[in-house]
Amino acid sequence: MQELTFETILRLPQMELKKRLKAELKSRGYPVTDKPGYLYAEGTIPVLLVAHMDTVHRQPVEQICYSEDRAVAMSPQGIGGDDRCGVWMILQILHTASCHVLLCEDEEIGCVGAKKFASGSLRPQVNYIVELDRRGSNDAVFYRCDNPEFEGFVTSFGFETASGSCSDISYIAPYLETAAVTTVNINDMSTSA
Repeated sequence: MQELTFETILRLPQMELKKRLKAELKSRGYPVTDKPGYLYAEGTIPVLLVAHMDTVHRQPVEQICYSEDRAVAMSPQGIGGDDRCGVWMILQILHTASCHVLLCEDEEIGCVGAKKFASGSLRPQVNYIVELDRRGSNDAVFYRCDNPEFEGFVTSFGFETASGSCSDISYIAPYLETAAVTTVNINDMSTSA
């Protein structure tokens, strides 16, 4: 199977992306659970990586343009960087680390997939949850985090503790009773959402 490219991830409708991600994870040897609302892949490292597969844009991405230095991607239809960049980053991390993965549906309309996950029976044993779903600054939003060592470790990379609103891990962290953070390093991935 041909690996998903960044541009393919940006262009696919949510449910087609889910099918392709399931096949991609299976081709990498992950046991995958496909449920209405989410995909879960069991890893060996006790960290759960989370991203959502939907975007705020209803029109499919047809044209992708790049800045001259190719550091910024944009589209007249909206690039869907929130959270297609998170999906892409997770696939890159999995090249070197076998983390657990949770890819949720419909975060933009009320964390639908995360709520379905939190009302199900899957309870991966992980030490931390990292959601790759922030843009615009080097901030880190912590959920259910009474773990100063975890917060200190994350902020040691230049992130600043910030407050945030509802996201998938605001449902997942209490369900798994695990410290969680939403962050992404804008120096590593730039898009025009």
